[in-house]
Amino acid sequence: MDQLAIELDAFPSALRPMQAVVAEAPFSSEEYVFEVKWDGLRCLLFAPQSGGVHLQDRALHEVGTELMPDLSHLADQVEPGTVLDGELVATDGRGKPDRDALRTRLEGGRTSTPLAFLASDLLYSRGRSLLRRPLARRKAQLAKVVHGSGNLFVPDHIEGDGEDLFDACLERGLGGIVAKHRDSTYVPGQRSPFWLEVEAVKRDPFVVIGATPGTPFGALLVGYQEDGRLLPCGTVGGGFDDHSYRTLAAEMERLAQDECPLHPAPVVTAPVRWCRPELVINVRYSEWAQDGTLRFPIFGGMRGDVHPAECVRRRPRVVVEGRVGPGTPAYELARFPF
Repeated sequence: MDQLAIELDAFPSALRPMQAVVAEAPFSSEEYVFEVKWDGLRCLLFAPQSGGVHLQDRALHEVGTELMPDLSHLADQVEPGTVLDGELVATDGRGKPDRDALRTRLEGGRTSTPLAFLASDLLYSRGRSLLRRPLARRKAQLAKVVHGSGNLFVPDHIEGDGEDLFDACLERGLGGIVAKHRDSTYVPGQRSPFWLEVEAVKRDPFVVIGATPGTPFGALLVGYQEDGRLLPCGTVGGGFDDHSYRTLAAEMERLAQDECPLHPAPVVTAPVRWCRPELVINVRYSEWAQDGTLRFPIFGGMRGDVHPAECVRRRPRVVVEGRVGPGTPAYELARFPF
C-alpha cells in the first residue's frame, strides 16, 4: 500500500503509524516537543463518517473493542471523519500504566483494570487529511476537537526541555520520552529521524529461535538482528503465566523446524526445539552481559505488531541524573491523571 497516496483517496480504513528512531540520550531543544511514553499499545483510532470507532495496531491488526466495554463510548467523544494516533493504556490502582493488565485485557482475560486511549496526534479531521501539516498545527487542532474525559484523553506535552521530562519519567518508572520536531509532517509506516524516542527502562523486542524441553517448554531462546545476521542473546525462563505458556507453546509448534535458524549453529549443552524466527516477544532485562546475553531476562508479552527485522540490539543509553520536583510541568505530566 502506498501510504503517501492515502491522503489523496477517501477516508482510510487502515493506516500504519509513523515510527520514531531510537536516541541514546535525552536532550533539550526548542525545535522539539516532548511526550511521555505511556507503556501502552500504540494504535490508531478511526471514527469513520458512517459512525462508530475501531482501533488498529502497528501491524494493521484490529484491536478487539468487543472485549473492552469501557471503550464503547469513544464514538460519542470523537467527531466522524477523525483519525487519532495514540496509545491504549491500562492503569493500576495508583493511576500508573500497567502493561501486564493491558495484555490481560487484550487477550480477553478477566480484570477490572480500566482502559484509556491517550491521543497524541490528529491525522484526519472531518474526513480531511492533516498528514502534510506540521506537528505543531496538528497538535493545536487536536486540543480543539478532542475534549478529554471518560476513556479518551489528550495528555499535554513539553516544549524545549526533554531532559527534565526524562528524569521525571525515570523517577516515576515510565517507559521514557518521545521527541518530535515541531515542523515534522506525518509519514505513515515510516521510521522518521524527526521523531526520536529515549527509553528509561530496558524492555526490547527479541525473536524467538527455539525452546528448551519442559512442560510445555523450559525456556525460550531469543535472538536479534545485526548487520544482516540473526545472533543469539540467551534464554528467557521467567514471567510466563498459564495463558502465556499455552499461547507460546502453540506458536512454537506451528513454527517448529529441525534446522537451527542461526548460521553457524551455536554449541548447545541441552536439547533445543528450533523454530522459524518469526515470533517476536518483549523481554525486560537489567543489562547486556559481556558475553552478549541478557542479564535477568523476563518475558513481557508477545509482540505481533513488531516484525522480526525490527529486533535489533539497542546500545547503552546515557541517563541524565537528577530529580524533578512537584509543581513543575515535567513532574505533573509524568503523573497524568487518566
